[in-house]
Amino acid sequence: MPYLLRKINLLPLQNLSPTVRLPMEDTIRKIIKGVSNTFGHDFLDQISLIMAEIVEADYLFVARLDEKNKVSHTLSLVHQGEHLPNISYDLAGTPCAKVIEDTICCYPRDVSQVFPDDQLLIDMNIKAYIGTPLKNAQGGVFGLIVALYESPIDNQSETTTLFELFSGRIAAEVVRMEFEHQLRSLNERLELKVKKRTKSLEDTLSRLEHAKTKLVESEKMAALGNLVAGVAHEVNTPLGIAITSHSIIEDQHKKLSKKIEQNSLTVSDMQSYLKDVHSSLDLQFHNLERARHLLDNFKRTATDQHIVECEQINLKQYYQRVVDTLHSVLKTKNVDVALTIPDALTVNTLPGIHAQIITNLINNSLMHGFSNKNNNKITLIISQKENDLYEVNYQDNGLGVSKEKHKKIFEPFYTTARKSGGSGLGLSIVYNLITHKLNGNINVIDCEKGFHLHWTFRPQKGL
Repeated sequence: MPYLLRKINLLPLQNLSPTVRLPMEDTIRKIIKGVSNTFGHDFLDQISLIMAEIVEADYLFVARLDEKNKVSHTLSLVHQGEHLPNISYDLAGTPCAKVIEDTICCYPRDVSQVFPDDQLLIDMNIKAYIGTPLKNAQGGVFGLIVALYESPIDNQSETTTLFELFSGRIAAEVVRMEFEHQLRSLNERLELKVKKRTKSLEDTLSRLEHAKTKLVESEKMAALGNLVAGVAHEVNTPLGIAITSHSIIEDQHKKLSKKIEQNSLTVSDMQSYLKDVHSSLDLQFHNLERARHLLDNFKRTATDQHIVECEQINLKQYYQRVVDTLHSVLKTKNVDVALTIPDALTVNTLPGIHAQIITNLINNSLMHGFSNKNNNKITLIISQKENDLYEVNYQDNGLGVSKEKHKKIFEPFYTTARKSGGSGLGLSIVYNLITHKLNGNINVIDCEKGFHLHWTFRPQKGL
């Protein structure tokens, strides 16, 4: 109620005589009571009904002006106590055109004769017209409230007074409704933009994630390629010796066959043949066995890196097997790898993850750590702590990493060797494997020389 009174211009009451003002005050209270706690279209519909009843109008409507198109659109239209569908009509040649000129218009009789071009007045058989402009906060006319009568009226002062009194409140509600509509439209547009931006970001993130996955796979394949090249080089030596041994045996066999054909074979010839063949066969067997061992290690390591399954492993034996497969690449920089792991230390874990971690770390040391081929060393220490916690320390004696770079070292694509072909994914992959696959933690340890990583992991819960 106080809110309504603040929006009502009570000055027109001062122009009324006491005998008229007192009933008018009762009328105002009735209107205020009738529209209390109503807003928006409900408010306009309710106040139109009440005012139409009080001023005894056959029609009463509140309308919004469309100045650009010179038309008016009703927001609430009442006829004989009932709401009608809203309409739009041209302003040209109508009394409403006078109202929008900021004038209170009152035609108590013969209004259709005054405005003969207003066919709507004629069709509705309207005789009297009262209209009051609705103004915004800047004083501009943006609408009107109109009462239409099918018969002449004699006492129009009360109607014009009521219209003046409540036009401010009606105008304020219309403006509030429009601001609310604009705000709702703005929110809808913002929500639509947010959805589009979110969809765009999701698509971008999806593409980046896909690209990252491809790069990670490329990094893994590059590491596997290095492994293949190293194993091929390592296998080449024992196979070469085995072929040489086979050539010796073949040569001795030819000599033996020739002497048998010539019937010149002696006991000493036979003893020499047996000695040479035995030595060659032994050399051939050991080198073929060495090649088989290298290929088995390679097969196991390569398979583990691509098929991640939980398995109980002996950590020392498994890590040694991984290091063995990297022997050829370690040899390029004369790197010695020292493993300090208890002989009987076993764990239920994901072997392939460990293989990827060690392969990436050794490749990282070779690319970034060792600048020469003298006294290069990698130490790897594993111990079991309390509560099934395993602790790993990996350290090389290479160039190391400055302390200010420690925070960025696990970030994807961060590398100090871009020109040398570094992708910046090696240590990022190691970080994700340890934290996400092994449920562990990893950090860089400050050291005077070289590069030192410390991480922990726990056993997997099942085979």
